[in-house]
Amino acid sequence: MERKLIIAGIGGQGVVYATKVLSQAGLLRGERVMASESHGMSQRGGSVMSHVKIGGSDAPLIRRGTADALVAFDRNEATRNLTFVRSGGSVCVNSLDGLDPAVMARLAETSISVHSIDADALARELGAPSAANLIVLGFAAAHGALGLTVTDLKESVRALGPAKAVENNLKALEAGVSTASLLKRSDETI
Repeated sequence: MERKLIIAGIGGQGVVYATKVLSQAGLLRGERVMASESHGMSQRGGSVMSHVKIGGSDAPLIRRGTADALVAFDRNEATRNLTFVRSGGSVCVNSLDGLDPAVMARLAETSISVHSIDADALARELGAPSAANLIVLGFAAAHGALGLTVTDLKESVRALGPAKAVENNLKALEAGVSTASLLKRSDETI
Protein backbone atom coordinates (compact mmCIF):
# COMPACT_ATOMS: atom_id res chain seq x y z
CA MET A 1 0.00 0.00 0.00
CA GLU A 2 1.31 3.44 -0.92
CA ARG A 3 2.15 5.94 1.82
CA LYS A 4 2.59 9.59 0.84
CA LEU A 5 4.54 11.83 3.22
CA ILE A 6 5.47 15.51 3.12
CA ILE A 7 8.42 16.57 5.25
CA ALA A 8 8.76 20.33 5.82
CA GLY A 9 11.02 22.67 7.73
CA ILE A 10 13.58 25.39 7.30
CA GLY A 11 17.23 25.16 6.33
CA GLY A 12 19.31 23.51 9.01
CA GLN A 13 16.50 21.52 10.64
CA GLY A 14 17.41 18.23 8.99
CA VAL A 15 14.65 17.80 6.41
CA VAL A 16 17.10 16.17 3.99
CA TYR A 17 18.40 13.76 6.64
CA ALA A 18 14.86 12.90 7.75
CA THR A 19 14.01 12.15 4.12
CA LYS A 20 16.99 9.79 3.96
CA VAL A 21 15.91 8.06 7.16
CA LEU A 22 12.36 7.53 5.87
CA SER A 23 13.55 6.42 2.44
CA GLN A 24 16.09 3.98 3.87
CA ALA A 25 13.48 2.59 6.28
CA GLY A 26 11.15 1.87 3.37
CA LEU A 27 13.94 0.29 1.33
CA LEU A 28 15.00 -1.93 4.24
CA ARG A 29 11.41 -3.20 4.39
CA GLY A 30 11.63 -4.10 0.72
CA GLU A 31 9.30 -1.32 -0.39
CA ARG A 32 9.63 0.79 -3.47
CA VAL A 33 10.56 4.36 -2.47
CA MET A 34 10.43 7.63 -4.41
CA ALA A 35 11.63 10.88 -2.88
CA SER A 36 11.99 14.42 -4.13
CA GLU A 37 13.53 17.33 -2.24
CA SER A 38 13.31 21.06 -2.64
CA HIS A 39 16.08 22.81 -0.75
CA GLY A 40 17.37 25.66 -2.87
CA MET A 41 17.34 28.24 -0.08
CA SER A 42 18.10 25.83 2.74
CA GLN A 43 21.48 27.37 3.52
CA ARG A 44 19.82 30.70 4.22
CA GLY A 45 17.08 29.47 6.52
CA GLY A 46 14.52 29.20 3.73
CA SER A 47 11.75 26.66 3.29
CA VAL A 48 12.80 23.08 2.71
CA MET A 49 10.39 20.29 1.87
CA SER A 50 10.47 16.80 0.53
CA HIS A 51 7.97 14.37 -0.91
CA VAL A 52 8.38 10.72 0.09
CA LYS A 53 6.34 7.89 -1.40
CA ILE A 54 6.76 4.47 0.14
CA GLY A 55 5.37 1.48 -1.72
CA GLY A 56 4.01 3.64 -4.47
CA SER A 57 4.04 4.92 -7.99
CA ASP A 58 6.73 6.20 -10.32
CA ALA A 59 5.80 9.85 -9.91
CA PRO A 60 8.04 11.46 -7.26
CA LEU A 61 5.80 14.43 -6.40
CA ILE A 62 2.70 14.35 -4.23
CA ARG A 63 -0.33 16.30 -5.40
CA ARG A 64 -2.02 18.72 -3.04
CA GLY A 65 -4.75 17.10 -1.00
CA THR A 66 -3.33 13.57 -1.31
CA ALA A 67 -0.59 13.23 1.36
CA ASP A 68 -1.29 10.81 4.18
CA ALA A 69 0.84 12.83 6.58
CA LEU A 70 2.75 16.05 6.96
CA VAL A 71 5.76 15.98 9.27
CA ALA A 72 6.88 19.52 10.02
CA PHE A 73 9.91 20.65 11.99
CA ASP A 74 8.58 24.22 12.13
CA ARG A 75 5.08 25.53 12.95
CA ASN A 76 5.02 28.04 10.08
CA GLU A 77 6.15 25.42 7.57
CA ALA A 78 3.40 23.12 8.83
CA THR A 79 0.81 25.78 8.11
CA ARG A 80 2.35 26.59 4.72
CA ASN A 81 2.17 22.94 3.61
CA LEU A 82 -1.24 21.91 4.99
CA THR A 83 -2.76 21.95 1.51
CA PHE A 84 -0.89 18.72 0.74
CA VAL A 85 -2.70 16.71 3.45
CA ARG A 86 -5.75 14.69 2.46
CA SER A 87 -8.97 14.60 4.42
CA GLY A 88 -8.44 12.08 7.22
CA GLY A 89 -4.66 12.54 7.11
CA SER A 90 -2.43 13.65 9.93
CA VAL A 91 0.04 16.37 10.84
CA CYS A 92 2.91 15.94 13.27
CA VAL A 93 4.55 19.24 14.10
CA ASN A 94 7.42 20.49 16.20
CA SER A 95 5.59 23.20 18.11
CA LEU A 96 5.07 24.12 21.73
CA ASP A 97 1.58 25.46 20.95
CA GLY A 98 0.39 23.23 18.12
CA LEU A 99 -1.12 25.20 15.25
CA ASP A 100 -3.20 28.37 15.24
CA PRO A 101 -6.65 27.74 16.79
CA ALA A 102 -8.45 28.91 13.63
CA VAL A 103 -6.40 26.48 11.55
CA MET A 104 -7.08 23.68 14.05
CA ALA A 105 -10.83 24.27 13.76
CA ARG A 106 -10.68 24.00 9.97
CA LEU A 107 -8.55 20.84 10.13
CA ALA A 108 -11.04 19.26 12.52
CA GLU A 109 -13.76 19.85 9.91
CA THR A 110 -11.73 17.83 7.40
CA SER A 111 -10.84 15.10 9.91
CA ILE A 112 -7.13 15.93 9.78
CA SER A 113 -5.54 15.06 13.12
CA VAL A 114 -2.76 17.24 14.52
CA HIS A 115 -0.14 16.02 16.97
CA SER A 116 2.35 18.52 18.34
CA ILE A 117 5.55 18.05 20.30
CA ASP A 118 8.12 20.53 21.59
CA ALA A 119 10.98 18.60 20.00
CA ASP A 120 13.40 21.52 20.30
CA ALA A 121 13.13 21.46 24.12
CA LEU A 122 13.49 17.67 24.23
CA ALA A 123 16.54 17.81 21.97
CA ARG A 124 18.17 20.38 24.25
CA GLU A 125 17.44 18.11 27.24
CA LEU A 126 19.20 15.28 25.40
CA GLY A 127 22.16 17.54 24.74
CA ALA A 128 21.62 17.12 21.00
CA PRO A 129 19.78 20.21 19.65
CA SER A 130 20.23 19.05 16.06
CA ALA A 131 18.27 15.84 16.76
CA ALA A 132 14.85 17.52 16.99
CA ASN A 133 14.01 16.13 13.55
CA LEU A 134 14.47 12.56 14.78
CA ILE A 135 12.38 13.26 17.86
CA VAL A 136 9.54 14.37 15.56
CA LEU A 137 10.00 11.25 13.38
CA GLY A 138 9.80 8.98 16.44
CA PHE A 139 6.73 10.89 17.60
CA ALA A 140 5.09 10.56 14.17
CA ALA A 141 5.88 6.84 13.97
CA ALA A 142 4.36 6.29 17.41
CA HIS A 143 1.17 7.97 16.18
CA GLY A 144 1.08 5.70 13.11
CA ALA A 145 1.45 8.67 10.75
CA LEU A 146 4.38 7.32 8.74
CA GLY A 147 3.29 3.83 7.83
CA LEU A 148 6.67 2.80 9.27
CA THR A 149 7.40 1.43 12.71
CA VAL A 150 9.87 2.80 15.20
CA THR A 151 11.89 -0.36 14.62
CA ASP A 152 12.00 0.46 10.90
CA LEU A 153 13.34 3.94 11.71
CA LYS A 154 15.94 2.56 14.13
CA GLU A 155 17.24 0.11 11.53
CA SER A 156 17.46 2.97 9.05
CA VAL A 157 19.41 5.18 11.48
CA ARG A 158 21.84 2.33 12.13
CA ALA A 159 22.30 1.73 8.40
CA LEU A 160 22.85 5.40 7.59
CA GLY A 161 25.28 6.14 10.43
CA PRO A 162 27.68 7.73 10.97
CA ALA A 163 28.66 5.39 13.81
CA LYS A 164 29.44 8.21 16.26
CA ALA A 165 25.93 9.68 15.87
CA VAL A 166 23.87 6.49 15.91
CA GLU A 167 23.46 6.25 19.70
CA ASN A 168 22.26 9.86 20.03
CA ASN A 169 19.95 9.51 17.03
CA LEU A 170 18.38 6.37 18.52
CA LYS A 171 17.86 8.22 21.82
CA ALA A 172 16.16 11.04 19.91
CA LEU A 173 13.77 8.60 18.21
CA GLU A 174 12.95 7.05 21.60
CA ALA A 175 12.31 10.49 23.13
CA GLY A 176 9.68 11.11 20.45
CA VAL A 177 8.09 7.72 21.04
CA SER A 178 8.05 8.21 24.82
CA THR A 179 6.44 11.61 24.50
CA ALA A 180 3.74 10.22 22.21
CA SER A 181 3.03 7.45 24.73
CA LEU A 182 2.76 9.96 27.59
CA LEU A 183 0.41 12.18 25.58
CA LYS A 184 -1.78 9.22 24.62
CA ARG A 185 -2.05 8.13 28.26
CA SER A 186 -2.94 11.64 29.42
CA ASP A 187 -5.62 11.89 26.70
CA GLU A 188 -7.13 8.61 27.95
CA THR A 189 -7.40 9.92 31.50
CA ILE A 190 -9.07 13.20 30.60
